Amino acid sequence: MPNIAIVWDFDGTLTPEDSTIKTVDVLEGRDGGGRAFFDNVKKLKGDKKQPKWEHVLAMDAPIWMYSLSKLAREKNVPLNEQFFQHFVLPQISLFPNVVEFLHKIKALEKTKPFKNVNLKIHHFIITAGLKDLVEQVFPRGLIRMTFGCRYTVVIDPLNPDAPPESVPVFCMDETVKTRSLFEISKGSFRNKKIKVNTRIRNDKYWAPFSDMIYIGDGDTDVPSLSLVRSKGGMGVAVYNSQKSATEIQNRLHNMSLDKRADFITPADFSFDGALLKFIESRCIQIRQRCEAAKFNLEQTA
Repeated sequence: MPNIAIVWDFDGTLTPEDSTIKTVDVLEGRDGGGRAFFDNVKKLKGDKKQPKWEHVLAMDAPIWMYSLSKLAREKNVPLNEQFFQHFVLPQISLFPNVVEFLHKIKALEKTKPFKNVNLKIHHFIITAGLKDLVEQVFPRGLIRMTFGCRYTVVIDPLNPDAPPESVPVFCMDETVKTRSLFEISKGSFRNKKIKVNTRIRNDKYWAPFSDMIYIGDGDTDVPSLSLVRSKGGMGVAVYNSQKSATEIQNRLHNMSLDKRADFITPADFSFDGALLKFIESRCIQIRQRCEAAKFNLEQTA
C-alpha cells in the first residue's frame, strides 16, 4: 500500500506561537518569562566563551529541557500530559483554518482516483517543542504521529511529598529531525522490527522520500528540507505574513539563498491559498505516478 507522508514542523509553521515559551510563561505566571528563560539558556550554552577554533557548539535542547525541568520542580509541577492539557493547551492557538486544512488534504484519499491505487495520505509532526503538548492540540486521528521532546515524571518513593522530577528522555534538534524522517520513510515508527538503520529494499519503504512533503519555517528545518529534496521529495517553507518584512527576510534568508525549498509561501491555510494548491498538486502528481506504475504492472502481467 503506497503512502504519502506530509510532515509538518509545529512552532511558526502550524501556529504563530512558540509553545515552549508559552509553557515557561504558564510556569512563571507571567507573559514574557519565556523570553528571559531562553536568554538564560543561551548564556548556559556558552557560545560566546568558545575558543575561536571550536566549531562544535552545545545543543540547545538538552540545556532548555534541563532548565525547564528545574523550573517545574521549583514550582512543584510535573511536566506531564495532564499539566499540558489543563494549563498550557488553552494558551496555544493555531493559524486560522489549520485543522480544516489538514482534514481537506487527508480527504483526498477518499476520492475515487486515490482509492483506485489505494494511496493513503498521512500527516506527521516533527517538532523541537514538547510532544506531550503538541499532540493534544489536534483532534484524535488527524495526526498519524508526533515526534518531539519528552519528559518522564519521577516521584521519589522514599519521599513521595517531594516535588516531582521531570527527567528529559528525548531531545529533538535539527539533526534528530532528519532521523525522524527516516523512521517515517522506513515505517519503523509503526514496526519495531524495522530499526532506523535497518537496510531495506527500495520497494519496501513505507513512504519513500519521493512521496514525502516537508513543511517548515526556520533554520532548524533546513537539514530536513535538504534531506527530503535530495531524495526526490518536496520541501515547503512558510512564514508568518504578520511579521515585519525585515524579520521575514532574516528568517527565510538561508532557505532562499541556496534554494532550500521548492516553494516559499505565507502560512495561509485558507482553501483558496497557494499552500493548499501546491500540496494538493503534489499529492495528485504522486497519485498519477502510482497510476502509471499500476498500469505498467497490469500490462506486463
